[in-house]
Amino acid sequence: MAPGSPNGSAAFPRARVESKLGMWWDHHESSALTRRRSPEECRRSGGTVFDIQPEVSSVQAVAALVQVEPLLGFELSGKLIRRGGYNGRDQFVQDLTSRLEIEYANHLGVIGAVA
Repeated sequence: MAPGSPNGSAAFPRARVESKLGMWWDHHESSALTRRRSPEECRRSGGTVFDIQPEVSSVQAVAALVQVEPLLGFELSGKLIRRGGYNGRDQFVQDLTSRLEIEYANHLGVIGAVA
């Protein structure tokens, strides 16, 4: 039995998941192709459709799930990602971590019921 966890199930590795998601975000946003202009700059020189897009789309965020799957030990669904994407690192890490924690608990509940 894992310490501090009911039914011998492992506790959700929150710190490791948050760290992995944060590293993924930082790597993704470090690309020169993802450089965003400030709202002030857009107002001065005019904006484009790309200026109103989220920083990370829901499609792009699926790649982050692949990084987290080994930590959780099961395949994740793209349905965990927030529709419309994410507009900041904190929003991305907090929202996806909480969704992953719920999915982890649900998965362990199913596995526990089968075992």
